[in-house]
Amino acid sequence: MSENYDPGPGVVPDSLYSTVLLSQRDLGLQVPINYVTTPGVSFSAACFPRLRYEDDNSADCLSNLLAVGFRRFEIDLYWDQWRQVWSFCPVTVPSSVPNADTGTRTTMDTSPSALSAVLSAEAPISSFPLSSLASTSSPPLSTGILARQATSTPSSSLETPSAQTSPTTASPTNSAETSLGQTLPSISILPNTSNEPLVSIGPYVCTTSITLSTFITQLLDYIQKTQNTIGAHLLYVDLNIHAAANSSSPTSPAPRPSGLPQPPDLLGTLFEANLSAYMYTPSNLMSERANINGSWYTVPEIHRPAQAFYITETNEYGIASTDDGWPSEGYIEFSKSKRLLLGFGTVDPQMSGYNFTGDDSTIFPRGYILDNQPDVDATDSGRVTNGCFLHNNTEDLSRVNSSWAIATTLSNFDYPTSPSADILPLLNLTTNLTNCGISPVLNVTLLNSTAHDNFVPYQNYSYATVWSWAPGEPKNASSGDGSDSLFRCASANVDLAGRWVVNDCSNKYYASCRAVNQPYNWTITTYPISYSYANQACPEGYNFAAPRTSLENSYLLQAMILSHRDFDGHGAWVDFNSLDTKGCWVSGGPNATCPYTESLGDHDYLYRKYVLVPTVAAIIVLVISGLTVFVKVAGNRKVRKRTRKRADNGFVYEGVPS
Repeated sequence: MSENYDPGPGVVPDSLYSTVLLSQRDLGLQVPINYVTTPGVSFSAACFPRLRYEDDNSADCLSNLLAVGFRRFEIDLYWDQWRQVWSFCPVTVPSSVPNADTGTRTTMDTSPSALSAVLSAEAPISSFPLSSLASTSSPPLSTGILARQATSTPSSSLETPSAQTSPTTASPTNSAETSLGQTLPSISILPNTSNEPLVSIGPYVCTTSITLSTFITQLLDYIQKTQNTIGAHLLYVDLNIHAAANSSSPTSPAPRPSGLPQPPDLLGTLFEANLSAYMYTPSNLMSERANINGSWYTVPEIHRPAQAFYITETNEYGIASTDDGWPSEGYIEFSKSKRLLLGFGTVDPQMSGYNFTGDDSTIFPRGYILDNQPDVDATDSGRVTNGCFLHNNTEDLSRVNSSWAIATTLSNFDYPTSPSADILPLLNLTTNLTNCGISPVLNVTLLNSTAHDNFVPYQNYSYATVWSWAPGEPKNASSGDGSDSLFRCASANVDLAGRWVVNDCSNKYYASCRAVNQPYNWTITTYPISYSYANQACPEGYNFAAPRTSLENSYLLQAMILSHRDFDGHGAWVDFNSLDTKGCWVSGGPNATCPYTESLGDHDYLYRKYVLVPTVAAIIVLVISGLTVFVKVAGNRKVRKRTRKRADNGFVYEGVPS
């Protein structure tokens, strides 16, 4: 896998969509991260549906997924005990391969004695031709990601098994029989042009170097290239851990490893050795929760987590703490310069003996940073019929609880996996899940194509999670207006399902008002007013505001509909404008300033990306091979999941910069 974050041509969002992504990130900078929706994807489904695990294509695939806006990644890792590595290849790969320099297929003796005696090779190999979107001749892909391991435990928090075919579909190529009556596969060297040889084992084709180290290296490169105030976003990685199948029986359930990972090979150790400067960990959360006066509340107000989303207790010494609170993205990124959270997903029964205690301080326990919603249901057209967090009663906040809510594959929904499938119902479903306060996680291969092969359907899926601006918005100015135009204020439009458009700030429209410390309690002013004076029109106990999350925006839309106001196609003002600097959208009323510009003169401004400096003094550079990591003492206290509720006390959120 390439070490560089390098999206393909046309993948990086244009300036308009970059503004949309920046707007949504900045609007939610004070919302605890467990209530912010983000699009997720299974790395196996998007990059390895044909059971071909090679470095370069998967590197491009990951780069494309990051570039189009995916923020949560579910990865399937296989413990290859013979090589003592975590691999993306579902089968153990011999530590060395014979005759690779011949560039031809070489059938190996796959008996146990022979497998340990093979030699290494460095032959160039050619890339596997992948089909275009319209092609019907490409290898068939499974409609979903199916479990190879028949004995795997059902997932409880993330319903996404590993990307494998059923054992009945594999056709071993060696006629030799084992004592168990199984057909031995061939292990072959495939000619290619990469730096690493491709090894064919049964139905799998793998490079020996496609391991966790290469994934971490590219993640590090992406984070470093976007470690600034404009490009930074939080990433979440869910780790599904499996035992690799034996190469002599690659389609059978993997045996229980006789040698599990030792401390230097624990997942937390490997991630922390190279990404510790950017990881937000269970240890960080525990220490900060114990004294939020000395952590979350020491930073500028615009980066503090809004207290309306969690409950606090104050002891006799005046120290406030919380059992259910989470920090905001503003706090994690801008105050701590962290970018990554790790959590465990599914675990094969063969790996149940893994030393999870050793990862307590670095990786969140299974189900802790995700909560799969089993009751979500939808129509064929993508309308959510059950499981939505949008309710009529906004005061009973215990019922409006979308903490870490995700939804993966719905059993009765027809996903567009064939090249000619209609993707529109899935995009509708994705949008509606987001509107319901649920993060959609994609774990099927779209339109018979990987994200390396064709990034467009994956881009469309990610873009369907936009909940703020309407398509084509925000416009910088109306036709014929100059740079000093007042066409720089946002209004939510009922006719566009609550999405926002840009209007002239001097026009008089109704305004959106949010109740103090009640995120989902919205009302509409009784009379129209210009943007600059909107706050004075809000009733007592409410402030002129902009939604900060998808669910808040849905509650605003509901309030607009129930108000029976005549919006005349213009909607209601929301507190979001670019009056200070053209193209820089901020909250905080008409006098809010853009934090990303420096004056070059009377009227000219320069966008500036301020570098976020990690709090750790130095970053350990990843070495792909030969790296020995000493054991880090793990915390002996495990973070315990609590029931998440909200309190009514705390400061009022207003004015997060864009």
